[in-house]
Amino acid sequence: ETQRRESQRDTITASTMTLGGVRRAAAAAYRRPSSLRAVVPLSSSSHPLALTRSFASSDESSIGGRRRPEGTDGGRSPRHFDVLVVGGGAVGSALAADLLRRSASSGSVGSLRVGLIEARSPPTLSAFLGEGGGIDDGGGGGGGSVRRAGTPNARAYALSPASLDFVGRARRGGVGGDGKGNDAGDAETDGSSRASIVDALESMGRVGWYEFMQVWESDGPATLNFAASDLADDAADSESAKEDDVLGAVVEDGPLVAALWDELRGGGGSIELISPASITSITAPSTAGGSKPPPPVEVSYTPSGGGSNSDPSSSEGRRTVTASLLVAADGANSYVRRTLGMPTSGWGYGRRAVTCTVEVSRSMWRTAYQRFLPDGPIALLPVWTEGTPNDGGDGDGGKCYANVVWSTTPSRAKELQSLDPDQFLDALNENLQHGPRTNPPLVSDEARASLPGIVSSLAFGVETLIRGASEGLTMSQWSEKKPFAPPPLASGVVGPRFAFDLSLSQACSYVAPRVALVGDAAHTVHPMAGQGLNQGLGDAACLSRVIAEATQSGMDVGGTMQFLSEYDAERRAEVAAAMAGIQALHVAFGMKDFVPGIYARSLGMNLVNAVGPVRRHLAAVAAGRKGVFR
Repeated sequence: ETQRRESQRDTITASTMTLGGVRRAAAAAYRRPSSLRAVVPLSSSSHPLALTRSFASSDESSIGGRRRPEGTDGGRSPRHFDVLVVGGGAVGSALAADLLRRSASSGSVGSLRVGLIEARSPPTLSAFLGEGGGIDDGGGGGGGSVRRAGTPNARAYALSPASLDFVGRARRGGVGGDGKGNDAGDAETDGSSRASIVDALESMGRVGWYEFMQVWESDGPATLNFAASDLADDAADSESAKEDDVLGAVVEDGPLVAALWDELRGGGGSIELISPASITSITAPSTAGGSKPPPPVEVSYTPSGGGSNSDPSSSEGRRTVTASLLVAADGANSYVRRTLGMPTSGWGYGRRAVTCTVEVSRSMWRTAYQRFLPDGPIALLPVWTEGTPNDGGDGDGGKCYANVVWSTTPSRAKELQSLDPDQFLDALNENLQHGPRTNPPLVSDEARASLPGIVSSLAFGVETLIRGASEGLTMSQWSEKKPFAPPPLASGVVGPRFAFDLSLSQACSYVAPRVALVGDAAHTVHPMAGQGLNQGLGDAACLSRVIAEATQSGMDVGGTMQFLSEYDAERRAEVAAAMAGIQALHVAFGMKDFVPGIYARSLGMNLVNAVGPVRRHLAAVAAGRKGVFR
């Protein structure tokens, strides 16, 4: 009997040691880098004790009922976020702000803990717009020159109505960003309840609205004229479109980001702003195999300074946090994307864009202008009118400013930057003041002289027929709508002229286990259609919706690829379609010597302008009211 009791005691002791060993192994496995996790697989098939991991709590995680072992971050476990956004520019801060708004309006993501890591500390809006306030001209961190708030910054965006709604606009009429009267970021939330960031900027005179867009070519008669009324659901509604409907607005990067950060700073305990800080390492789950659900992402960073937004909760030196979902919003040269080895594909256009702010001789009349030259387009976009906020550029009591984006060859871009201001203005006005013109001869006089008589006559007849059709369509639209009007003269250059290379790129996948790419980290496009930031904000809106869907389903954010794959499929298809359209425009307007192609382009452009349903559909897609595939 004594031997039997001793044997039972030994068995119980061995079982207890085994259970403790499994728990310790599980804790070590989740702290181990992804490349080592496969060494000690833990699953119901390899051990009779099935282990599960819960990420519902942002402060404590448990394994087998015990608190997660403390990490090396200040002698305690790393802080955990449900969503950690890297990059606090326009896209990253707008995504974080939208998650906060969803929580405040419906509570659908109220349990989420959000973190935002940014290399700089953006100023408050009041500091930016105050006397002497400003932002680095290059858009980078500290150390750059500071601009006074009295003149616009050349770094500005043409935001679509859907993008304006997403970043925060209190709409007073019309339809929302999803084309169904709902907000672009949340189809269940009324737009009037959202933070009115755009309206705050408008009240300070930092928004340049435009209701019309005039596009024309340099070697043909074709024009395209879009109006806010084109965004109505049908032709009948277009005549009674709301007065506050617009095609878009030009907003400077600095005030926009400052306003978004002001909202985030007031987000309370739902968000933690980690700035200024530099990321030093990222450990993410392996893309092949691994546990189900995958372990969280580990991000180590080093505070870059002691600003008011610096993380105060840890000791000096490197700090580590974990996240159920890591969102890379850190730009075209994304550190997150490169560190995790997420490949991209694309090419350069062999073009550079020169951008600056100019003073113009009169009001822009709430109109955006774009002329296509063989080497690239020139855009003149309304910024704002000094001293007359809320007029969208219609006022006549102050200076009128416009943003210039001139795409051309690298050699021409270098020349434009080297010109003195008066020479630059002469070159700009020379190219913008010319209106539509007749197509070049289909067959040159020399070539026609060498053709047989009947062939020469046939060529001349075809040329006359196509020219007449195209020019007739142009004139008919001028009579039915407003006629062509040249933009105002540029009378002064405000601030420096910047230049940047133009390229097209797209990540082969926008997602990986517990990782999502948004904005320029996922794709870059040609600026000719003004879709760069609009596509990035479209990513943010879609990802925010997907996060809400996962949370409402009671699922771990990022713990399954089901929701991330939904985001990847939807956004990559939309962006690819936009890229295809931009590439088609680049090729079509880049034709110099293929005259039949120029004739076909002019005729097609005029047909689009004349056929209302086609024109309205293109306007709705560009405005974000409709998707290419929906």
